[in-house]
Amino acid sequence: MSIKYYLKPNYISSNPNDQAARVQAKNTFGIDEIVKRIVKRGTTLTETDIRAVLLLAFEEIADAVSEGNNIVLPLFNIRPTIQGIFTDMNDSFDASRHRMKASLTAGFILNKKMKSATVEKIATSIISPDIIDFTDVRTNTHNQASKGGIAIITGSELKYNPTNADEGIYFLNTATNAETKATEIAQRTESKLMFMIPDTLVAGIYYVEVRKAYTNAKSIRSDAYETNLIVV
Repeated sequence: MSIKYYLKPNYISSNPNDQAARVQAKNTFGIDEIVKRIVKRGTTLTETDIRAVLLLAFEEIADAVSEGNNIVLPLFNIRPTIQGIFTDMNDSFDASRHRMKASLTAGFILNKKMKSATVEKIATSIISPDIIDFTDVRTNTHNQASKGGIAIITGSELKYNPTNADEGIYFLNTATNAETKATEIAQRTESKLMFMIPDTLVAGIYYVEVRKAYTNAKSIRSDAYETNLIVV
């Protein structure tokens, strides 16, 4: 099966003719979907066993990184890092100025699979939200979300109707599929959304999407930021 993509104007580039590729995801998988895929391979383990092992592995990996260890696995690599500026050699970690972060890169199996993946260009004429970038203002990063902090989403077709309960900015936990809607919105335009990241999010990996209603039938169309976000 191929990775389907389409082209949209590259709003970041200074050349108005430049285009950017956007992948059209087939589905979004959480732990339940991964468990079912493992079962289809013919394992003798039950879904309950597989889920328990995966959750235990996630916990142990998170503990190991938080204890200062590097993780090197076939799927991904993780290392602990510290963000922030230290004023001189005598300066020390200060939680008000510095922040611990887990940095992730793809492992060799994932890199190998992506290099051999096939792609298919598709045409898209359906107007829908288009997320170009997500910025966590507190850390000035694009792959994590600080609970209770400010975030900025840029793109196009982002302005939604806040009176429609089905529209808005949603954080979805990749492990549990739990959804959390952002309710404190500071700016809402077609090209920019500024809002408070919900402080009720639990630690984990999330993706963020914007949902917007179109047509008289109020059908919901959405777009998800292509990079998963780390909530710590």
